[in-house]
Amino acid sequence: MIVFLDSGILGLVSSPSNISEARECKQWLYQLLARGAYVVSSDICDYEVRRGLMLASLTQPREQGIGNLEALAEIIDFLPITKQALKKAAKFWAEARSQGIPTADTKNIDADMIICAQCQLFQEEYPGQYVVIATTNVKHLERFAEAENWRNISL
Repeated sequence: MIVFLDSGILGLVSSPSNISEARECKQWLYQLLARGAYVVSSDICDYEVRRGLMLASLTQPREQGIGNLEALAEIIDFLPITKQALKKAAKFWAEARSQGIPTADTKNIDADMIICAQCQLFQEEYPGQYVVIATTNVKHLERFAEAENWRNISL
């Protein structure tokens, strides 16, 4: 099983907060890894989470969230954004728009479509493997890739 963490899940597992959802999500991630799941995320997710953590650190001087995010790079892979992924993401974005089902504001880069494209390309690279996006926002992702609420993914 290959589990692709979207920005929301990456934010939870790198959060310096000790709220119950963040604790549960971290525990879930470490259980997946211990059971042999291959866990990946995207450089675009790193960007989204990192900018939020940096903004928060300007008002609350704590670097723990950034440190947690950096530590994740030791245990999961972050996929680079390739030209092939961007072309596929643009196609997904256009398809959703043409069907009247926007996944983000028109001016938004729509990282969800980039994540879906990367996930689909990863599926092509590993045929026969179950590849799923772990998320809290299944609705925008499930049109173009396998996506599940993180709490529903287990080995």
